Amino acid sequence: MFKRAFRGIVLMLVTSFYLFPISFTFLPFALNSKILVGVFGIAAFLFDSITRRAGEVSRSTVGATLLAAVFSVWCLYSVTVAGTYEMDYASYIVSFLTWMAGAYGVYAALRIGYGEVNIGLLIRYLAIVGVFQCVSAVLIDNNPGFSDLVDRVVAGNEYYREHRRMYGIGAALDPAGIRFSVILVMIAHQFSTDPAVHARGLYQTTDLIAFTIITIIGVVISRTTMVGASLGLAYMILSLVRLRQGGFITLRMMRIFIVFLLVFVLLILLGIYLFRTNATFEGYLRFGFEAFFNWAETGEFRTNSTDELSKMWVWPTDTRTWIIGRGTYGVFENDTDIGYCNFIFYCGMIGLTLFSIFFLYVHLTLNRKYRKFGITSLLLVALTFIIWLKVTTDIFFIDALLMCIPGNREEEEEVLPETETVVV
Repeated sequence: MFKRAFRGIVLMLVTSFYLFPISFTFLPFALNSKILVGVFGIAAFLFDSITRRAGEVSRSTVGATLLAAVFSVWCLYSVTVAGTYEMDYASYIVSFLTWMAGAYGVYAALRIGYGEVNIGLLIRYLAIVGVFQCVSAVLIDNNPGFSDLVDRVVAGNEYYREHRRMYGIGAALDPAGIRFSVILVMIAHQFSTDPAVHARGLYQTTDLIAFTIITIIGVVISRTTMVGASLGLAYMILSLVRLRQGGFITLRMMRIFIVFLLVFVLLILLGIYLFRTNATFEGYLRFGFEAFFNWAETGEFRTNSTDELSKMWVWPTDTRTWIIGRGTYGVFENDTDIGYCNFIFYCGMIGLTLFSIFFLYVHLTLNRKYRKFGITSLLLVALTFIIWLKVTTDIFFIDALLMCIPGNREEEEEVLPETETVVV
């Protein structure tokens, strides 16, 4: 039991260090945890290549690398012509390779721990990391001793304390919301497609509890989490109401729906109770779900942050900037924080198109690699383009992981015992 618990903690930390990079107070700030996991990934890849002949690079990875390189070269051209030499996305190929190295490090660590790695195991650890970050954020916000311990080890938390923003161990602001959104979509994928989850009420319950915890606390940390929560919840509901061929619903499908409904209702009732009896929890909900509270109390579905964002739709006034950009990036340079606007100012419509093609290609290859990944692939694409309505970032960290994990497209469907009595 102790060995399994220790293994789980170590693998959770490795995955968290990759997804939510942190800088340590006792190391140079630039040497963050993602880079450390990436160094381990490079070593593991070289070891696999030499000893196991398992360190192979797939055609899809080569294709993605070439597209990332083309995007980087175009951005470098844009900033060179403009004379700004701002390397934010001109160096994207470096970021791409760092994520790939870190992803292989996570994959290698999971393989050492379990011997075999599949997408189901990866999603389990993604969910565990998401819950871990949310629980850590609550402890940091409410326990001064734990907060001091974290701040002595993790560098760079001063900004969040000064601005009274909730934060976990490397999880804060929009980057945390984006990662939580991806985790929620992946949990929804497992809940909706994994035969093992369909066969066991315990797995369904734990998935729903993890989904709820990450949604409620994740929204308080970053309201961007609501995007992934909405997409994931819609996917799970769709999977529950979807009829079989011929229009029949089986008893097993009804059991899944009943478990979903009971857990969902119980968690809502618990949330209402805590909202009415705990001032801290009430504050969390009012901040995280500000738009819904404003809608209920004033009739307007709005938040202060969306009001500010609505003022940032700034566009170029000359054709050249629209086409190749002017090599500037960020709210201080362009008076906007919106992703689409910043991409156009930085590298023009050509750069934005290249970056979009890159992600469309990656998600298309993942759809071909994994069975029943079509809807999830579409949701990840949607998440990418929705996030650009707010910030210039990407979700390649999950793509890199999925590119390292072996696919299951060629596996046969698992046949589960099922009572075929028709209930509807």
